[in-house]
Amino acid sequence: MIPIHSPRNVLIVTGQHFATAPRKVDLHFIADALRAHGDHVDFLSCRLSWISRFLSDGRFAFARQRQINRWVEIMPGLDEFIWISPVHPLNLKVAALNALTGPVLRHYARLLPQAVRERLPRYTHVLLESGPAPLLLRTIRKAAPSAEIIYHAADRLRTINVHPCVEDELLETIGEYDLIHVMAEALLPDFPAAAPVVYLPHGISRDVFDNASVNPYATGRNAVSVGDMLFDAGVIEGLADAFPDWTFHLFGKLARLEKDRENVITHGEVAFDTIVPYIKFADIGLAPYRLSDSADYLSQSSLKMIQYTYCRLPIVAPSFAAAGRAHVCAYAPGDTISLTRAFERAMMFDRAKIDTTSVKSWTEMTETLLEGRGAPIAETAGQ
Repeated sequence: MIPIHSPRNVLIVTGQHFATAPRKVDLHFIADALRAHGDHVDFLSCRLSWISRFLSDGRFAFARQRQINRWVEIMPGLDEFIWISPVHPLNLKVAALNALTGPVLRHYARLLPQAVRERLPRYTHVLLESGPAPLLLRTIRKAAPSAEIIYHAADRLRTINVHPCVEDELLETIGEYDLIHVMAEALLPDFPAAAPVVYLPHGISRDVFDNASVNPYATGRNAVSVGDMLFDAGVIEGLADAFPDWTFHLFGKLARLEKDRENVITHGEVAFDTIVPYIKFADIGLAPYRLSDSADYLSQSSLKMIQYTYCRLPIVAPSFAAAGRAHVCAYAPGDTISLTRAFERAMMFDRAKIDTTSVKSWTEMTETLLEGRGAPIAETAGQ
């Protein structure tokens, strides 16, 4: 295990997630890895305003159930600040309106609460997740000039529909970041050649997988699909019809079929610890991504693909998500025969040949990200 050098004070700024959300993403695992080694993490959730109550944004309802606009200790070593501002950078989806509001929204950082500003000088590291967070960079850099500031490019800004002024701000301030972290090789060309961009895939909770010992399946022949990002229900329907002696398990809030099938079990959104044994003891992992403009990087940055690999599952995925991995049995999107053959290849794949040595723990991934400064990260390219 690579040691993490404490103490460090880390600020994570996200416009997507909450520290207390039931579904865990990479930022939660990074926070856990830091806390496990004595570092302190502050979680700042933004992209919310009183305007949000009139939008179809479930984050606002979640936030209102918590304490807002103040620091709250979630547990030792982890504080959360849910920031609801008077306004926030909202894409109005009309070019003229965005052009009109852009100059005003570029000053989003001026609304940053005093309680947050007071903590800025203490941070040794700051992770700004793709979203509105780049609008806060100048203020954070001024208050914490010695902090290592990392742009955590989880998504393309256009894909998550941010206000165009955020893209403008990111391009203007790209030189102010110490590191640009991408989790998909497809995102590397999105940034200037001179920018300090590194590719570092997700880690996984290896100990959780290693310690899972109870097989949740009553019988064999189980295929598991985790997550609902770009979920293609047609793939599951086709496989369920073609392989009636297999059982297909779907995890994710939106991972469901329009019509029930006897050999498809819809589990919905459940806790990470609940999903782990379903992955570990499955026979095949499914990544039924729907083709879209953002499918390239979303499939490459998939955490489930790494989890499947660690559990030595052959994976059935569309060709654009294969990324040259031998154990990914690829199919041509929309081609039923190709899909069937891919699943048959997965059924016959020798799982002992799946290499897991490249899969990092979250501790290793976090240490590489915060202290590696690029050199160790390069070793992971092409995995």
